[in-house]
Amino acid sequence: MQLSNFLELEKVDTADNVERVQNVISTEQGYLNRTVQDWACWDDTCSFVEDKNPNYTEVNLQNQTLTGIKVNVMLFVNKSGSVVYAKSVDMYTGEEKPIPKKLLRMVEDGTLLSKSENDKKSGFVLLDEDPMFVACHPILTTKYNGPMKGTLIFGRYFDDVLLNDFKDSTRSSLLMYRIDEDLPPDFQTKLKSLSENPDRTIVEPLSENKVAGYFELLDVSGKPALIIRADFPRELYKYGEKTLNNMYFFLLLTGLMTGVGVKFAFDKLFISRLIGIDNFVTKVRSEKDLSRRLPLKNNDELYRLSKEINRMLNEIELAEQELKAQEREKKVLLDSLNELAIFVNPQLYIIWANKAALEFMKIDLQKAMGQCLKNTPDISIPLSDSLDLEQIFMTGNKKSGEFTGKDGRVWIVQAIPVTEEGGKIIGVLEMCRDITESKATETLLQEKQIAEAANRTKSEFLANMSHELRTPLNSIIGFSDLLYEQVYGELNERQLKSVGNISKSGKHLLNLINGILDLSKIEAGKMELSYKQVDLASKLHIIKNLLYPIADRKNIQIEIYIDSSLSNIYADEARFVQIMYNLVDNAIKFSYENGFVKIWARKKGNMVEITVTDTGIGIKPEDQSKLFKPFSQVDSFLSKQFQGTGLGLSLVKQIVQLHGGYIWFKSEPGEGSTFAFVIPIEGIKVEDGTARLDGKVQS
Repeated sequence: MQLSNFLELEKVDTADNVERVQNVISTEQGYLNRTVQDWACWDDTCSFVEDKNPNYTEVNLQNQTLTGIKVNVMLFVNKSGSVVYAKSVDMYTGEEKPIPKKLLRMVEDGTLLSKSENDKKSGFVLLDEDPMFVACHPILTTKYNGPMKGTLIFGRYFDDVLLNDFKDSTRSSLLMYRIDEDLPPDFQTKLKSLSENPDRTIVEPLSENKVAGYFELLDVSGKPALIIRADFPRELYKYGEKTLNNMYFFLLLTGLMTGVGVKFAFDKLFISRLIGIDNFVTKVRSEKDLSRRLPLKNNDELYRLSKEINRMLNEIELAEQELKAQEREKKVLLDSLNELAIFVNPQLYIIWANKAALEFMKIDLQKAMGQCLKNTPDISIPLSDSLDLEQIFMTGNKKSGEFTGKDGRVWIVQAIPVTEEGGKIIGVLEMCRDITESKATETLLQEKQIAEAANRTKSEFLANMSHELRTPLNSIIGFSDLLYEQVYGELNERQLKSVGNISKSGKHLLNLINGILDLSKIEAGKMELSYKQVDLASKLHIIKNLLYPIADRKNIQIEIYIDSSLSNIYADEARFVQIMYNLVDNAIKFSYENGFVKIWARKKGNMVEITVTDTGIGIKPEDQSKLFKPFSQVDSFLSKQFQGTGLGLSLVKQIVQLHGGYIWFKSEPGEGSTFAFVIPIEGIKVEDGTARLDGKVQS
């Protein structure tokens, strides 16, 4: 009875090994099916079967192309059943070979042709040379749309080289026979049994040292084409037989030793208790009830045996409880993940899934378990379709990749093979994480970098063009001034007015170009400040004198107040004058007649604070956000009433910031405005005493 148990275990183990061989063959068939589908569902193939474009054959149908995708034969058949193009090569040498005649006959009689857009065929064809696995697919567009344009047929020989590859990958001995040839006696008997049940695997011992498993491979019509026998050593049976022999010897020896001098009545009592223990163990095993315990009677050998069995049951129960606790911990941990996690067996049936995956599939765990992953569209798209799971079971290598669904969501997918102690792959753990938001953030960052680069390019272009424009403009202004001064002869009143307008407009345009040049230099990071000591009082009075004629026309008084503790500051003299000129000029421009403009210079720690206050029209709250923006003026009406380029305050802000300072303002409509800025009195300093500007060090 015990030996029969080992025979049953051997049968199950052999069936598992045969299944591994079948999986390897199925994986190779699946590869050819996917390859022919990729070529058949291609717009270029769709066009080729109709227009026979020679460029398609020159680019895509070279001999090395067929050897590269592991295909011996390609047949392109149009929808009328005519062969448009055919090619056959030796996969190992790349030489072109004749098309097998039987394959062409099967095209003529329609055996290999697709009848509809969903009619796909695959299976073996018994050719004169070697058996060939053939995959047929209807020719459609890249989007898998009809109408069907014909049939694409790929074939690969199932030759000795491929059979040896299967032997090496499965580490087994394989024999293959065609059913259209004479079969050995054992194959003939197995063929009849397999024909009655094609999905069945027949396991049978061949000798004391070898056991075999038989299975069929079908042709394109679903009929038997090949029968394969996989041979394996009978290690499990040999081990069981040896163990049983040792056990029998041990029991015999024990029986002889314990039987000497024991009375018949005692023997009867001993045997009955032993049978009770055996019945107890059998019942615990069948009912899987680890809470049962043997009653302890008499302080003898059976008492100690019963005690050890009870102790073993205690340990097993504790181990089971610990295992369940670990399972609960793992379930809680995996359910807490945002990633989808699914564990599938080699047949791609779902064994387990975490909470995120179940919610994604809209199904509970009980319904999900046992379902084929490929038949679960909601989860198959990000997981199964993006990774070749059959290849993972075959190679044992983990895979990962990025996948974009039809809804635009982006997933990062990873599949990790899980092995038992012997190294056999028992399943694959698949993880899938939605990275759509992070991808969008990455895209925005790239677009921001592109925009910044474009802005820098724009600034450099404006800086270069401003230089090119100033040269002819200076010439226009110079010659118009000479004409206005009548150096070349007298002009009448109308001519003088026109020449004056030319000079005035040219100078206005030159100021605009100079402003653009300065702003472009700053944005391009090319403006450099030349620091020197500046007499603050002297420069402020120079500004007052420069703008006095403009202020006098509106009867505006300019007043200057400077702290007694302030004398010199460290700054770029020309740029400081540019700041003050713009601020005071704006104050005068927007002040009412008979008003005043006050300039204050105060010391604030190691900074100098300069304010310019006017008694003008002020700035509305809704217009204040427009200040300091290039080419922006606060009101369209004011932009007509008061001339300006809209660059002044923007340049002031940039130059103040280059000096290491900042600028602000306050204003009330109808009550005037105050603009103020601060810059370091001693400039921007570093340890060696030089001034730093925008990341550069200037002496």
